[in-house]
Amino acid sequence: MRNPIGLVGIVLLLMLPRSLNAQHVFIAGVDRPSKCQFATRPLLADLQTTKFPPNWTIIVACNQPVWEQLQWRGKAEATHTAFTNLQGRITILNGEIYRKPLPLAGTAHRTPRLVLQHERGHIVCGCEDEWKADRAVGIE
Repeated sequence: MRNPIGLVGIVLLLMLPRSLNAQHVFIAGVDRPSKCQFATRPLLADLQTTKFPPNWTIIVACNQPVWEQLQWRGKAEATHTAFTNLQGRITILNGEIYRKPLPLAGTAHRTPRLVLQHERGHIVCGCEDEWKADRAVGIE
């Protein structure tokens, strides 16, 4: 999804200064990391098979109000799962996708892992095109 460079600034205001065990993964919208474990534990497992560049940042929005604010600031209202800002080298993930029943509704990417693979596709192709992002990582 398309995002302004200013997104990085708003994320820095909202995110906690705590990093998870994986490098460059941060949480936003909670006062303790334990309050976001519903998303961070499975995310870290998914990141074992869906490799992002080592200098990439992933922000997990741990609650709906923070997700909506980041979504609005990133001009990514069309997505309910995640979006990537290529210039800022950042992916914002709606942590709630790890609480939703599978298959995920309202998206072509039916699991959180497929959502991550799709976002990685934007990085691989260096493009904002949704179809090209899927093709870049072998999602049919």
